[in-house]
Amino acid sequence: MTKSRLMLSIVIAGAMSVGPALFAQNETQGQTPGQNNNQQQADRPNQETMTGCLTEQQGSYMLATTGGDQVNVTGTADLSKHTNHTVRLTGTKADSGGKTMLNVTKIEHVSASCSK
Repeated sequence: MTKSRLMLSIVIAGAMSVGPALFAQNETQGQTPGQNNNQQQADRPNQETMTGCLTEQQGSYMLATTGGDQVNVTGTADLSKHTNHTVRLTGTKADSGGKTMLNVTKIEHVSASCSK
């Protein structure tokens, strides 16, 4: 085998080993690749991401999560333009008086409706 073929074989073998290693890392954390809904973000302590239908009533926002929870939502993100949409919200979660609160720092549009 020539020197250039040997080097090419080594580079290809190395590249092929990266994918399974990354997949195994996600599996050991109990996740499938791309899964992050309703889970604490490892790179941002105390941050949680939730997906659901965002509604507004008398100036207060509520997220009905895909898991059936009702979460009071506040924050600096522009919540009003996502009312009655399915969204993915990231922020700091807290419990106050038996109610779950999420102070939103990031909002992602998922769907223009809340239908399932």
